Amino acid sequence: MDFTLRRFRHYEVFFKTLTMEMVDGQGKTIMTFHKNNMIDVSVREAFGGASFFIITGDGEIEAARFSLPYIEPFRQAIPAIRNWLAEGDETGGLTLPALEESTETYRCSKCDKTVSPGTSKCLNCSSKWSMLRRLAAYCTPYRSPMLVSALLLVLSVFIEVIPPYLIKMIVDEVAKPSGSLNMLFALASGLALVQVLSAAMQVIRSYLGVRIGGKLVGEIRRDMFGALMKLSMRFFDHRQVSQFIGRIQDDTDELKEFLTNGMVYLITQMLLAVGILFMLFHLNWQLAAMILIPTPFLFAGFYWLWKRLSSLWYSQWQSALHVNNVIGEALQGIRVIKAFAQENAEKNRFDKVNNQWINRTISLGNLWLGVSPIFTVLTAVFGIAVWYLGGRSVMSGTMSIGTLTAFTTYLLMFFGPVQASGQLLSWLNRSLGSAERILEIIDAKVDVPDKRDAVELSSVSGEIRFHGVRYGYEVKRPVLKDINLTIRPGEMIGLVGRSGAGKTTLINMICRFYDPNAGSVALDGHDLRDIRQESLRKHIGVVLQETFLFDGTIAENIAYGRPDSPPETIIAAAHAANAHDFICRLPEGYDTRVGERGHRLSGGEKQRIAIARALLLDPEILILDEATASVDTETERLIQEALSRLIRGRTTIAIAHRLSTLRHADRLVVLDQGRIIEMGTHEELYAKQMHYYRLVESQKQTAKIPSEVG
Repeated sequence: MDFTLRRFRHYEVFFKTLTMEMVDGQGKTIMTFHKNNMIDVSVREAFGGASFFIITGDGEIEAARFSLPYIEPFRQAIPAIRNWLAEGDETGGLTLPALEESTETYRCSKCDKTVSPGTSKCLNCSSKWSMLRRLAAYCTPYRSPMLVSALLLVLSVFIEVIPPYLIKMIVDEVAKPSGSLNMLFALASGLALVQVLSAAMQVIRSYLGVRIGGKLVGEIRRDMFGALMKLSMRFFDHRQVSQFIGRIQDDTDELKEFLTNGMVYLITQMLLAVGILFMLFHLNWQLAAMILIPTPFLFAGFYWLWKRLSSLWYSQWQSALHVNNVIGEALQGIRVIKAFAQENAEKNRFDKVNNQWINRTISLGNLWLGVSPIFTVLTAVFGIAVWYLGGRSVMSGTMSIGTLTAFTTYLLMFFGPVQASGQLLSWLNRSLGSAERILEIIDAKVDVPDKRDAVELSSVSGEIRFHGVRYGYEVKRPVLKDINLTIRPGEMIGLVGRSGAGKTTLINMICRFYDPNAGSVALDGHDLRDIRQESLRKHIGVVLQETFLFDGTIAENIAYGRPDSPPETIIAAAHAANAHDFICRLPEGYDTRVGERGHRLSGGEKQRIAIARALLLDPEILILDEATASVDTETERLIQEALSRLIRGRTTIAIAHRLSTLRHADRLVVLDQGRIIEMGTHEELYAKQMHYYRLVESQKQTAKIPSEVG
């Protein structure tokens, strides 16, 4: 019988009588594996995620990558798949046990809406104003220039109210046969002076605003990035990288635009409205009072618009987040997409989320289309009413033509801010939403914190002790269960076990990427929670299977742990890592840029750069996680030579896919389902013919290698 193993994004996996088929979201079979060609399947855990591998006679194929919360469902399926592979062709299709997927969803206690992925609070109904107090703290160092800008703003508003009154005087006092030429010159000069002063103050305010706004955003970005660097791996396990790039770039740009332009515009329009109302009442209080009649209705409309805009902007932001996530995933997984010929499927997936964003953007536009004409009609109605009533007053002699002209000019100036208030509300909503998302990162709780009295370790001997350690990426699903282990200084430990046994999680504990749910991990008698994390990790060197190199030069990557290292030290580390020769063959040698994630180098070359990086750090503790996997024999020999130099005199914890590389370890620790089930040397464990023995024999048969391990 057919059975859907797991829907992972837009892929499904079917296990039939003779084949395993991968099917995309449109039902198209994109890859088929015959049972006779499949040797094994495995789940390999890494820092922050894991991969599902299909092992065939031609090598390994990475079928899927996923975050840590999805490890357990894949683990549950592995035994059943292996049984399916071990049985004959006549057994029929595979029926898997029910898989429980981790779907941690949260709902807001106020609005009962689902909290958006990657956030810790509901951005839809959280306070739109509480964050202003936080932003005010960033403004404190700039009080003096902000005070100057505020004074210029008040003067600008005062000056802006003057021209209509000067025009009134020109019409009433000058534009007549007995008018004074000197008065006309004085009033015209006054109008010109007002324009010059207004422009000058605008330039000064803009200069101050750009400087203050730029520095404020720079400080906010710095604090956001600093906050992200302090957060533990658990925070990133449930979130996608692209959302943080958007918050640091787009949200801060949105906030900068509001701080430098929007806030000034808001205050200007508010002060201008007050000044214009004063002048309207001064000119004709009866007509001015009529303008206030619709004010309660306008405020009610603005309130409705505010609530509606908040909801729509929040929905659009969610859609934009999904678009960014899809783009980020597609670009990071472009090799897999092309290998599986899924360009069209990815385009369809992008179109789906992009169309959702388009529809929500159109909803916002439709809201403006419905609201904007209302303000236009109101403006026209009151303008016509003022001209009619004012015209009658002019005809009856109770109002001058200049007064009517000034009154209608002020009325248009008054309705300008009113008409712009809708757009301003939109601007304000976007900016407040951006501010909330920014502050959410800055205020994020650090779940692996340093204690106030945490100690600095100047040197360590390298003794590591696990005492009753229990840990799960989800508390209800422990990955490590009651781990008790002491690693002596200078000892090399090999961690052995099937995929998903908890090996990488155990080394995560040593690096203190996570804190145990129960028990403790100690270094030289100090609980890791009592040691400053920066101090701890200066004594730990890590070499991973998937080496990450930064987009810089080879020398910069080798010296990453110690950026101030002199050239001779960098070269010595490269020599020890068997990397110097291939580096010298490159056109620019140590100044060669490696490209993003080191894509200009081969896997073996990147691995040797990583070993040189660890050698330069000269750590007392060394962690090797599949450091020789997926390389050819000659490259493996060079890497093994480099590793043999690296581990001398260091406490070493190694994980290796090929067990033969661990046979010379001082002790092997065998893990199974999160527990230590065997411990001893290779010879001792192999002679017992228990779990380790079966792993070795299984690997011999799988790889079809001679029995050199036994």
